[in-house]
Amino acid sequence: MLALQRFGVAPRWWQILPLLAALALIVVLDLGTRLIPDAITVPGLVYALGLAALTERNPTLADAALGALVGGGLVLLVAIVSRGGMGGGDIKLTAMLGAALGWRGALIALAGSQVAGAAIVLLILVVRRRRPGRHVPVGALIALFGAMLLIYGS
Repeated sequence: MLALQRFGVAPRWWQILPLLAALALIVVLDLGTRLIPDAITVPGLVYALGLAALTERNPTLADAALGALVGGGLVLLVAIVSRGGMGGGDIKLTAMLGAALGWRGALIALAGSQVAGAAIVLLILVVRRRRPGRHVPVGALIALFGAMLLIYGS
């Protein structure tokens, strides 16, 4: 709805609509099942790279490819260092967003989601007066920040 309000039924709306639908589905699935399926992120990554190659929009194909590598690579590094704090779905999700937003957008989405995740954990600590459960839906937060960046830019 926000994208339609921002762009109208213009080419940009049609271009980002599949990505927004994928991100909405990822939010629901990550919150409900704690899984982000490859069946959504891999086609989304290919779509974002194809969109960058076929349109005269930002990011360029080179920036989209670099965004996929930086976004996915950074989350892969976090997953390795944290020994599973983030999973393969988060890695591919961030690669998809990097392809759609460029490397700067991927970093902004990651930073925003981490700040929001920390705020959620602090809120749980204050309200429940105990440690939060092991899983904070970081993928859902990354997807939400990515959707906002697709609509409103960085």
